[in-house]
Amino acid sequence: MSGLAPLTARELKKWYRNPVFLLTGLIQPFFWLALFGSAIDISKFLGGGAATSAAAGVIFQGASNYITFILGGILVITSLFTAMFSGVNIIFDRRLGPMGRFLTSPIRRSSIVFSKILSAMVRILVQVVILIAAAFVIPNGLVLEHGFSLLAGFVLVVTVILVALIFSSIFSVIAVRLKDMNTIFGIVNLVNLPLLFMSYAMFPPDIMASWLADAAKYNPVSWAAESIRTVVINGTVISSQVANVEWWMGSLAILAAGLVLLTYFVAEKEIRD
Repeated sequence: MSGLAPLTARELKKWYRNPVFLLTGLIQPFFWLALFGSAIDISKFLGGGAATSAAAGVIFQGASNYITFILGGILVITSLFTAMFSGVNIIFDRRLGPMGRFLTSPIRRSSIVFSKILSAMVRILVQVVILIAAAFVIPNGLVLEHGFSLLAGFVLVVTVILVALIFSSIFSVIAVRLKDMNTIFGIVNLVNLPLLFMSYAMFPPDIMASWLADAAKYNPVSWAAESIRTVVINGTVISSQVANVEWWMGSLAILAAGLVLLTYFVAEKEIRD
């Protein structure tokens, strides 16, 4: 794709050369994990004693504590929010002038959009590393009782990349058709909370309302959170979970592939000014 590499490098330079933007993007994931994971520790509502500890283990799918349980969800939500705003830069470029220069250059229109998506993926992966490191050092933090295999690392990284592709593509397609910044911010604010709370990212299905737990089964955020959660808690993909992880990741991959193709065709056709 002509122009993709230099345009992606341009987006990353805008990120790391802006100290405020860089710092807030790196610190925000830590706040998500440390503050949310500590302030809303639902295991405390179960009381104490051996019986309640056993109940907490069942509800948290074998996780040692709540932060270990929600780490996968926090990684996915961080990816989701960062990916959502990747389309905003398309509108910035259109309104501030760079888009006109891009369109007079011998580059593919889709390269303009995919450079935003690739730069978002890089930022997300950096945030993931910070989150995992932070999870180890905060009080009552991440516990990897069963270690962490290469397969587990593969599942985690691929899942995060798929989430980034899915939601970056969705909001890039929306941004290509929009010229008003407030509109896309409104759409982001409309959908991010339903995607978060109608999923298994932060809460186990056993404590959710039955209708909400049923709806969450069809949310890609749930598929991603459960894939990462499985390998974080078990250290690998255990035999009893292979089918589930394959289904979750396969569904994410199919959805991501379809949306990437849609983004390509929409960008090539719709980007004119």
